[in-house]
Amino acid sequence: MRITILLIAISLMPAIQARAVIVDRVAITVGNKVITESEIDQRIRLTAFQNDEKPDFSLAARRQAARKLIDQKLIEREMDVGRYPRAAPEVGKNLLADYAKTNYKSNPIAMSAALQTYGLTPQDLADELALQSEMLTFLNLRFRPAVQVTDQDVLKYFTDQIQQGAGKTKQVAETGALNEMRAEIEQKLTIERADKELDTWLQDQRKRTKIEYAEKDLEETAK
Repeated sequence: MRITILLIAISLMPAIQARAVIVDRVAITVGNKVITESEIDQRIRLTAFQNDEKPDFSLAARRQAARKLIDQKLIEREMDVGRYPRAAPEVGKNLLADYAKTNYKSNPIAMSAALQTYGLTPQDLADELALQSEMLTFLNLRFRPAVQVTDQDVLKYFTDQIQQGAGKTKQVAETGALNEMRAEIEQKLTIERADKELDTWLQDQRKRTKIEYAEKDLEETAK
């Protein structure tokens, strides 16, 4: 009898284990890459944590998170094809330490407790920070080298945004103020134009890439 009961118990174990497995359903496919439902939730939690906001899991927020993930997958695919440098294993760890120092006075326990309230772990944040570093590397290598900022561009920005008047701009520029701000203005314009080039590239990639939605409610995201 005991043997029979034991055999029955053993035969039921796979079924019991199968019930315990949580299936992470695919929400979107982007070419040969997939976005799961848990990735969308994770994106919402990470964004909310970094912005010090309450997580919003509404349909509108899920669509926004899905769109960001689609862009991320498109960039990751381009990085794979172009063999762009990826973050080394220690990058996430170092960035996490910097984040704790800046936001939690180097108190990892306090940071871990804050992450836990969002359903996140320190490793989740480390992975996110490493990913952001990779995306920035891609932007710097792929788009910024092609950006050209002329002296006229700098002067126009200085006129429009700083002094709000050509006469006053000329007067202040003669005192050296424009030259002192030149590097800052050039950097700002370079970043803005590189971001614009990235947006244009992503729009083109969305049109060229087969994107399928298993979760149909998210489909409006890419329209």
